[in-house]
Amino acid sequence: MQKEKLLSELYNGNLCPIAKEVVQGSEYQKCMDELAEIEEKFSSQLDAEKKEKLQDFVTAQGKLSCINAEERFTQGFRMGAKLILEIMNEDDGELELLKN
Repeated sequence: MQKEKLLSELYNGNLCPIAKEVVQGSEYQKCMDELAEIEEKFSSQLDAEKKEKLQDFVTAQGKLSCINAEERFTQGFRMGAKLILEIMNEDDGELELLKN
């Protein structure tokens, strides 16, 4: 199970010496701004109890999104490793290499 922890550490940035920042003006930044604006408008229409419920929902959705992103990262990393292993395997075809 140590390998899985290593992938999680890599994904979570614990093995990366430089933290990434959101590029200003990027599509990602625009989507973040739009989401924040919509959430603020919606939240302003709610009473305190409903605002708390909305915040609980947003928090749970964020946690789920992080879990999903980590799982997809891990699956992609594993697929890449399997691809490398398959590329390195010379004995998986129906033709033999000519030996000099």
